[in-house]
Amino acid sequence: MKNAVKLIITVCLCLNITVFAQTEENTYLNIDYLKVESEDYTEFEKLIEDEWKEIYAREHSSEKMIGWYFYRVIYPGGQGGEYNYVIITTYKDPNTLVQVSDALGKQVMENHKGLLKRTQKLMTHQFSELWKTEAGIYNGKDKKLSEFVLMNYMMVNPGKEAEYLTLENDMARPIHEARIEEGKMHSWRTYSLLQPGGLNYTYNFATADHFTEMNHIEFGFTNELIKSVMPGTNINEMFDAIYATRDIVKSETWQLIVAL
Repeated sequence: MKNAVKLIITVCLCLNITVFAQTEENTYLNIDYLKVESEDYTEFEKLIEDEWKEIYAREHSSEKMIGWYFYRVIYPGGQGGEYNYVIITTYKDPNTLVQVSDALGKQVMENHKGLLKRTQKLMTHQFSELWKTEAGIYNGKDKKLSEFVLMNYMMVNPGKEAEYLTLENDMARPIHEARIEEGKMHSWRTYSLLQPGGLNYTYNFATADHFTEMNHIEFGFTNELIKSVMPGTNINEMFDAIYATRDIVKSETWQLIVAL
C-alpha cells in the first residue's frame, strides 16, 4: 500500500495545473447552523437578503471580513433535520473574526433591535463551528460563485491527519482539477475543524465540492477519470489508502441564496 500511495503522489505532482488557482490557505470560516420552520422559509430568506446582507456588507467593506454566504440546505446529511440554513463568514484570522462579531453585535444593538427580534421569531440558532482552510482550487476562468456545494463531513482517524491531508492535496486535487477542466465542477476546498471538538464530536474535517449545475454532483471519482488523470494507478489500492485515513460521516447539498 505504501508503494501505491507513493506512486499516486509522484504522478499527481507531475501534472500540469497552470489553469487553476490555489485558494488562500489558512483562511478561517465561522459557520452558523440555523433551523427555520417551513412556513417561514420565504419571510426568513427575504429578511436575510433585504436587511441582514446590508449589515454584513458594512463589515465586508472594512476588509476584515473576506466573504459572507447564505445557503439553504436542500438535502440534509441527517434524517433529523437539525438545521436547514447555513451562514458562512470567512476571515483572515480568528482575531478579525472576533472584531467583526463584536462590531456586528454593536451595530445591531444600536440600530437594528427590531430586526433582531423579527429574525429570532423566525429562526433558531442551533450551533456554530470554526474551521480552517487547508487546501483548495478553483477555476481561474470562472469568476461567478457556484450555486451548489456538496459538503462532506469526515472523521479522520487519530494520528492520520497529516496522511489524510497529503492524500487530499496530492491525490484528490488533480482529479478535481480534471473535473473542473471538463466543466463538471466549479471549485474544491478542504477544511479542518478547530472548534468545537472532543470525543463526542463526530467529525473533524470536511471537503466542499462546488458546482454550477445540480446534475454535475453525480460525476465523481469514476474509474475512467482516475485512469485518465493517473494512468497505471492501482485503483483498489488507492481507495484502500483513502479509507484507511477517514470515514465520511455525512454528505449534504447546499444551495447558495445570496453572498458578498
